[in-house]
Amino acid sequence: MDSIFTYSSYREYIRDAIEEKRRKNTRYSFRSAANRIGTSSGTLSRILNGTRHLGPSLLPKMISFLGLKRREAEYFSLLVHFELLNDESKKRQCYRDILRMRTGCNTTVPEENHQFFEQWYHVALFELLRIVKDSSDTTALGSMLMPPITGPKARKAVELLKKIGYIRQEEDASACTTEPFLTTGDTWESVAIHSFQVTMSQLAAKALDTVPKEERDFSTLTMALSQEAFEKVRDVVKNARAEIAAIERESSDPERVYQINMQCFPLTQDIAKKDERHDSP
Repeated sequence: MDSIFTYSSYREYIRDAIEEKRRKNTRYSFRSAANRIGTSSGTLSRILNGTRHLGPSLLPKMISFLGLKRREAEYFSLLVHFELLNDESKKRQCYRDILRMRTGCNTTVPEENHQFFEQWYHVALFELLRIVKDSSDTTALGSMLMPPITGPKARKAVELLKKIGYIRQEEDASACTTEPFLTTGDTWESVAIHSFQVTMSQLAAKALDTVPKEERDFSTLTMALSQEAFEKVRDVVKNARAEIAAIERESSDPERVYQINMQCFPLTQDIAKKDERHDSP
């Protein structure tokens, strides 16, 4: 069963948890689950079909039934609380808290694995193997990338992903990603990551000419900001990244790998500091 942090609905998580117990024990019934929780099967059924909320008296019992640890229980409680809120501002804040907890459970790529970022297609192939399960035909895999890479390059990349433990080969030749969501973390100092970001910016520029408009989305903003306003923009971008990551988590049948770049950089010198220098004796 998937981690609770991949779920956006507490009802769906409860349903999957009960199904998991039933797979392990065919004699385990819906009524058995309700008894273990301490409620009636009718109440549990109404909670799962959305006609009743999970109330505060049942919440700790449900957490106990699901065997959730502290952080998992906190996340589950947020999902429950989110559905109870009517105030839009409080709802947005709760949603941001949910996204923060999800993002915090991403696997940070350790420095010893930063070779993962040395070539853009390492990352692209990692994502592609969430869609195409057979990694044995590396020539075919390489040809699916935009721009395409050679079979030997793709084979070497797949070997690297296996070596650092991000994919594993199954007996039927299918490939399984072992880490569904990877991140560099908020702070990093790495030549490989810097190079990766430069390369992805260059690919974005080429995509303006090579990718049809209906298959991409490009927009730009040029604006004058104070340092305080700039920090607010950074927060907006950070929250947007978290929301986009949440959309990916909820996408159960991906069809294509996309690159999303978000950049904010100065086009002028700091005017205030420049004036201070000119005014100094």
